[in-house]
Amino acid sequence: MTISTTLSLELADLPIIFYRSLLKAITVAVMSMRDIARAVPASAVSRLNTIKVGHGASGTADTRHLDSAAYQTAGAALDATVARLRHIPHRPNVVIGHPKLGYGGSESNVMWLIEALKQDFDVTVVTTGGWDLAALNAYYGTRVGEDEVKVRIAPVPWPLCSFSVAALRGAYFQRFARQIAGEYDLRISAYNPTDWGLPAVHFIADFGWHRKLRQLLDPPSPGFIYRDSMVRKAYLKIVAVSGRPSGRDILRDDPVIANSQWSATILKQFFDVECAAVVYPSVWTEFLDVPWEEKEQAFVMIGRIAPEKRIEQAIAILEAVRQRGHAIRFHLCGQIQDDLYGRRIAQLCRERADWIVMEGRVSGSRKARILANCRFGIQTRAAESFGISAAEMVKSGAIVFAPADGGQAEILRHSHLLFSNVNDAVDKILAALENPSLQSALRAHLMGQSGLFSAQNFMRGALACIAEIAITEKTDKLKPTTKTSCCIESLSS
Repeated sequence: MTISTTLSLELADLPIIFYRSLLKAITVAVMSMRDIARAVPASAVSRLNTIKVGHGASGTADTRHLDSAAYQTAGAALDATVARLRHIPHRPNVVIGHPKLGYGGSESNVMWLIEALKQDFDVTVVTTGGWDLAALNAYYGTRVGEDEVKVRIAPVPWPLCSFSVAALRGAYFQRFARQIAGEYDLRISAYNPTDWGLPAVHFIADFGWHRKLRQLLDPPSPGFIYRDSMVRKAYLKIVAVSGRPSGRDILRDDPVIANSQWSATILKQFFDVECAAVVYPSVWTEFLDVPWEEKEQAFVMIGRIAPEKRIEQAIAILEAVRQRGHAIRFHLCGQIQDDLYGRRIAQLCRERADWIVMEGRVSGSRKARILANCRFGIQTRAAESFGISAAEMVKSGAIVFAPADGGQAEILRHSHLLFSNVNDAVDKILAALENPSLQSALRAHLMGQSGLFSAQNFMRGALACIAEIAITEKTDKLKPTTKTSCCIESLSS
């Protein structure tokens, strides 16, 4: 089985030289895992000398300076490394792991990593399910041919296939990942840490893999199985036994890439882990240029319909705005599941059908049209690791409001757009609705922010990260030497 994807950017926008540079950097990482000398192409020095990999709390760009002398010293070693790679009896192969594919930020990593690697590597995706190539292509704007990627489905006991037991499913996924890890030259975890049993690169998307931290950041999911009960404790013990962990301390033994400075800070504060880099996910970019005066006086929200997204809070905020005399509408984009939370949100929407439109899951041209035609966007998940939906709304030209904590604050970076509670959100939305000059200023600000999030920047950031790993890893300075265990549950249920 193979992959296929649909690029919102023209291939000309992703130059071949960029792919080649990425190949060289990953080649170095591959060979480093084989205990071969690290090296980085001298030709990459000019592009990588200063690369933005994140943004600090001050609002200024946080740049990571890469030592040109180190690159030049490594130049000769690169040629030898590449030569040795050519003598491997097979085309270098890479596996990208994701426990279960849906339509969130981590799946964007999967699709754009495939796009970056497909020309020079045999690429395999391993997951337990959710693989719908056409839908993923349309949703993330990639273009991968059917014959360019293989897909391996991790075996999960059939009784689990009909239930939302994500932690147990994740345990079987990790066990399968360890079984196949040795077949690949490079292993990449696209959604949080995966215990491959061998060195890998890990992209952090959220903190659903750590139970205590998840409980601190997110509201509990509805339903009996999620309660802190003897049944829940027994279930988690079964998860731990089923996973058969390797014993590696992967957060310290392997390079970790955070999706925001906020996520990197959490990793440092709670686990004393220094991230190799901060790399913002790739964000959909193909939107119609709709004049502001032709856009609908409406808000849009896009993404998963789940308890941590706090959809009911968004409805409460916008309802309060309407009660203050503004006849706004709300387009809710996301598949509403037939579960306890989904039924609750569906009922709230039906009771307000005169101004709430349940769009369902949208992608492709329909998604682009809805986003481009709404003047405003809203996101209500606190402690969002990045907030890819907020970034999409910004790129579509909307004025977006979101909680002041989490990665979305790095996307918006403006006090008039970030709120601390429902009342604060209502006040800031009203201020924007009633002040055309403020609207113009916010639009101009967000237009500048939108350039930070693109496929090119995502791949450039990954390249910068791998280049630094190649240079610094051999000095054993990248990771702390003191090890502490970390409980990885993969997913939240």
